[in-house]
Amino acid sequence: MAQAVRGMFGVGLLLGVAALPVAAQSLALPAVDPVGIARGGAQVAYGYSLEAATANPALLASQKEKTGFYLAAGLEMASTQQSLESNQKTLYSFDRNRVIGGFGLAKRLSATLTLGLKLDEPYLRHEKLLDNAPSRYFGDGIDLSARRLEGQAAWALNPNMSVGLGLGVARLSYDSSSVMRFGVPLDPSQPVSGANPVQGLVEQRVGQSGNKVVPSYSLGFRWAINPRWTLGATHQSGLKGDLAMHAGFQDPYLGLYANDGLSSADLGTGTRATALLGASTPVVGGSRTLELPSQTTVGFRHRAHPMVTWEADLRWTSAGLRVPAFALVATPSGPVTAPAELPRGKGHFGLSASVEIELDKDWTLRSGLSLDQRSVDESMTEPLLGGSRTAAFSVGAGYKAWGGEWSIGYQYRQSEDQDTHRLTGVWSDTGFRTGVTRTRVEGMGHLMAIGYRRAF
Repeated sequence: MAQAVRGMFGVGLLLGVAALPVAAQSLALPAVDPVGIARGGAQVAYGYSLEAATANPALLASQKEKTGFYLAAGLEMASTQQSLESNQKTLYSFDRNRVIGGFGLAKRLSATLTLGLKLDEPYLRHEKLLDNAPSRYFGDGIDLSARRLEGQAAWALNPNMSVGLGLGVARLSYDSSSVMRFGVPLDPSQPVSGANPVQGLVEQRVGQSGNKVVPSYSLGFRWAINPRWTLGATHQSGLKGDLAMHAGFQDPYLGLYANDGLSSADLGTGTRATALLGASTPVVGGSRTLELPSQTTVGFRHRAHPMVTWEADLRWTSAGLRVPAFALVATPSGPVTAPAELPRGKGHFGLSASVEIELDKDWTLRSGLSLDQRSVDESMTEPLLGGSRTAAFSVGAGYKAWGGEWSIGYQYRQSEDQDTHRLTGVWSDTGFRTGVTRTRVEGMGHLMAIGYRRAF
């Protein structure tokens, strides 16, 4: 048996390592608790796990104890890098870390009805680019999060079959920034004209932020086909809202340039640039809608041995990914906008698999692998939303102590290398034009958590 266990973990490690070169960070988190992270999110049919009921409310009906809870806290870290073919320089993003956390509760009221409550974070994306990042005109910062709280109920139709429902709210938060250039005329308070020509350019970061509380729901189903095989299915609703946003300049201006967008500006441009920015007003972009996609998952769990249980999930993510437009700036010469907006998402499939091994009455080992198709068209490659093919490898462990179980979970993610010519360009007095320099975009991420579960 020990040899078989070592063999399963060896295969999992090989699959995970092999998947890394074609991986990318995903906007969706597999879970925020250590058990779900270690399983790579593959747990919609895992009937005896309270953490799995976060993904599938129908699993509340199959909990062995009448009452239980878990608490979890952790850290999500993400980074991207851009490399220019022309000079071989690599620039890294910053603002990499976010604290994550969640909890779950369950209470059986009768043989057929169990109630629950969950708090999780289904979506998270954040990063800021350096001031000289080649793609800064296409957006140089993003901070997107969704925190969801749902009350749950599960009904046991018979000892082997149950359905579940979750109703609640999610708080959507969004912050974005982009870098723009403005023509600085001889008289900054007046529009550009033949008598008031552009004397240089000023580069300035413009940002906007907002939040909204929106409704959410989840549906679940569980069927224990026999003592070894279980089928589970769940649908998590999309999240959509028009955010209450505000826009503004961020930090002092980043630089001054001549009309060609490359040379140094003439003396006196700085004074006129300050006056121009004072006469200009940042305005929230045309669309304030933040829409995050729904997910529908079907999974099979198999107890292959009294010590070994595995699960495989097939997941469909809808095309409902859309973020608000970048802020624009109203100047005396008219509005100035970013050269492009962040792309919209497209529907795609994902596959997750997990293995859980109960070594003895105290120790449990977990491992998971997740793969997703591209969620954004390749022609729209950019670093803020990502969206290329996704893979992740997870490991974790649980130890029973203090009347419950302590668990840790870790997931590693790394992006597929993407080459594009659309992210570089020159912004002169005639506007922005795309360059021909090829840029390689890469990324990586880590997700980790610790948690405690107890049943009564």
